[in-house]
Amino acid sequence: MERATGKPPPELLEAPPLPEALAHVWGWFAELSNARGAGAFTLNPISFQDMESWGRLSGSRPTPFEVQLLRRLDEAFLVEVSKK
Repeated sequence: MERATGKPPPELLEAPPLPEALAHVWGWFAELSNARGAGAFTLNPISFQDMESWGRLSGSRPTPFEVQLLRRLDEAFLVEVSKK
């Protein structure tokens, strides 16, 4: 949205800053999300198999806690996308 309008979405201005210690997980999520598949009417969730393949190919080694964070980010993302 910011690229198209030159302004960030208002929701992002109100959000708390991303903790530096978790910035890598957000980057991982963005990378995984950009490679996700889609069904006929919706986006597919990021699967454990997707994460495993991505980890093997990228050399990333998320901890079990980081995997859970990725899953929660994905759930929140899919909820927001389904509202639109």
